[in-house]
Amino acid sequence: MTPPVIACCSTSSSKGSGRPVVRPARLVAALAFCVIAAGCLPELPGPKNPELVKPPPPPTDIRKTPHTFALGLITNRRVRTLSLEVFNTGRIRTRGEVVSALKSYHAKVRLDIPVFLVRHPEQGILLFGTGLSPDRARWEQHAWDPLLPKSFVYGQKKGSDIVAQLAAAGISSATVRWVILPFLSPETAGMVDAFPEAAVAVSEREWEWARSRQKPGVEQPLSPEVLEGDIRLKLQDISNAPGFGPFENGLDLFADGSVYLVGLPGRTPGNMGLWLNLDNGPVLLTGGAAYVIDNYLDLALPIKERIGDLEEFWRSLHIIQSAQRDVPQLIVFPGNDLTPLKLFKRADIRKISAR
Repeated sequence: MTPPVIACCSTSSSKGSGRPVVRPARLVAALAFCVIAAGCLPELPGPKNPELVKPPPPPTDIRKTPHTFALGLITNRRVRTLSLEVFNTGRIRTRGEVVSALKSYHAKVRLDIPVFLVRHPEQGILLFGTGLSPDRARWEQHAWDPLLPKSFVYGQKKGSDIVAQLAAAGISSATVRWVILPFLSPETAGMVDAFPEAAVAVSEREWEWARSRQKPGVEQPLSPEVLEGDIRLKLQDISNAPGFGPFENGLDLFADGSVYLVGLPGRTPGNMGLWLNLDNGPVLLTGGAAYVIDNYLDLALPIKERIGDLEEFWRSLHIIQSAQRDVPQLIVFPGNDLTPLKLFKRADIRKISAR
């Protein structure tokens, strides 16, 4: 007996022939459904994903945090008050395994694209990152990216860009005095030229690395070649700054013990983190050193494609872990995960919701 055939799309008979005709539109819809449904299937045993990264040995030369470090954070701060406000300017859709080995390949995750606003009593408003631009040409994304399993797919609701959200909060972009870019990408530098009065801090190492990757004759919206004429660039060399806790270097940006630039390379060579000595305790913004909290809490690595230099990325995660261990009151915000906002409630940290 011939086994029955189960069709995945409906058919109709052509006039006079009696033969079934598959409608192309329905066939495409059925195939799309099958592809989407496949991502919802339970994970089955199979060969290990070759993109997963084997962790290197733990680094043995992480700088030892001085016993007086935590006390020094208080005594060395010479500002009246310092607070943090958190905005979310969009979402990144990807598969869980792409950003953390603890997550399933079949898990669909939505990452945050935050912008952090610091209110400094003397220096005014400082932004860490500028988030995603409403101009999709700056997303550096292709139409076929949603079909690729390892891609980042950006998304943004109307009015969610940082300029619109600041305006809704009564803050003009012209009043922003500093913009610190942890690394150069559409999610961190998408609107950097929207702040004409701001000094833009980028690490020298990051800037030169981005310049070396420019393709001759190809205009890239966020390349150093394009940005140089549009921003007040202040390149930062933190390599000669003194040690700061477990960090090899910590640059006291305003020389008042409130804001420190720290080197956390790995995702890119020049990624900078930002250490803030807020009113109720310290905060570390990791930038590209971590995607999600799994990365530094459990040392769960992303896939190869999402790591620039494995040894540096791994080392940076251990430095973050060491900082958390040595300063228990420290709150760490990874680059694309605002979960800490739900875990910790402090008066000096506020989330601002888009209207």
